[in-house]
Amino acid sequence: MNTCMTITCGTCELNTDCRIGYSNRPIQPIQFSCPHCHTQLEIVLDISEAPRSKFSFKGCEPSKQQANGPFSGNNPFVDLHLDFPVKFGEYVPGATPWFASLTQVEEATGGDRKKAFEMSQFHAARLHALNQLYPRAEELKRIINLYHGKNKQLFQRRAAEYLEEDQEQSLLPQDLNATLYRVIAKAFFPFVVHEHGREISEELPRMLFALDSAALDSFIDEIFSSGFVDALQRDCLRIYPKIFDAELPLRPALFLDLIKGNESEMVAGRVSSSDFFSFKDLYKDILEIIGRQLVLVAGINNLLHRGNANSFRVIDGGSLSGLRKLSEKTLSDKFKYLDDCWYNLSQDVFNLGLRNAIAHNNVLYDQSTQVITYFPDGGRLDKAQGRDLAFLDFMRLLLVAFREMHNLHHVIKSLFYYKFLIYDQHHVHGQS
Repeated sequence: MNTCMTITCGTCELNTDCRIGYSNRPIQPIQFSCPHCHTQLEIVLDISEAPRSKFSFKGCEPSKQQANGPFSGNNPFVDLHLDFPVKFGEYVPGATPWFASLTQVEEATGGDRKKAFEMSQFHAARLHALNQLYPRAEELKRIINLYHGKNKQLFQRRAAEYLEEDQEQSLLPQDLNATLYRVIAKAFFPFVVHEHGREISEELPRMLFALDSAALDSFIDEIFSSGFVDALQRDCLRIYPKIFDAELPLRPALFLDLIKGNESEMVAGRVSSSDFFSFKDLYKDILEIIGRQLVLVAGINNLLHRGNANSFRVIDGGSLSGLRKLSEKTLSDKFKYLDDCWYNLSQDVFNLGLRNAIAHNNVLYDQSTQVITYFPDGGRLDKAQGRDLAFLDFMRLLLVAFREMHNLHHVIKSLFYYKFLIYDQHHVHGQS
């Protein structure tokens, strides 16, 4: 369903023609910049009492001069939709955001209309699941906090309510861990690629059991006795609820899963909610966590190749003394110590120039064009060279970075299981 309307900006009092496509989200806050004066405008579509719908406006109002029938072309035109990239330009009757997206998916499938429709239905189902999950973000935060608290029984009870399961009674560490990761799996199903996580969860335990047990136990002792894994898990868990804060602008980024490649130039669109500054630090924080997760990846890699978690390959006549030294390296430096790595790290995740620019506050954002200009070498006396990135590209980058962090979190999960079920049992029996 779509509604066409002409709105008048409250700042410049000029008109813009809008075609608003309906998402399946009950409340749909749609934001864009006035094409005339670049004031931020907001239209909120409420379909919570469907089939009845109603609109509210901020910074604008419906035009008193709106004509009947198709738009004449005298005003700027914008196609608006929460779930698909937004487009400014010429009004084409019938070329709604939904039909335009279906055409793009069809082109990506080589003209296979049936497959394109199935993929679009998958996207709709994923968004429907998201609609059920995002209102429970605060509940999720409370469950995660309970996991780290002392009242483990309350954690199990609240988690069982969230999962809509019979209450779990076991307070064994491995069972508490299992409950936590079932909650994570349910809450973030719309955002992740399930097959990737399942592959790690199934393959990594087999890989660990094939290693020398004494060398593996030494690795487990080092990373757990130092508190490194516990702190890393805690920081990962802090990220998850923040993804729900970014749920609205991530919707069109999820759509890009359906077309070839990760580049939003294929759709040449914008995002119809929020802005860059709300989420820039989230991307930086996720990359920082991935950098620490790579210490675990490197330890397992060293065990596989050299039988010792702290044994790195020789580079330029020397090698690192151990994982502690690797943990002190910058993210960009860590990559070269992952020789012939068992984990296939996605390079689509890393825009280190953007990450550095965000960290040093060397970023500009144009709301009217939704273009981010970042300066990787900013802060110097000489004029820095800026690089441009569309906000939609940034949200896609944020999404794939979150997926990589989530996939690597399966490494943490597997190491916890090994500690609880194997390592701890060995040491309990060894002491008795």
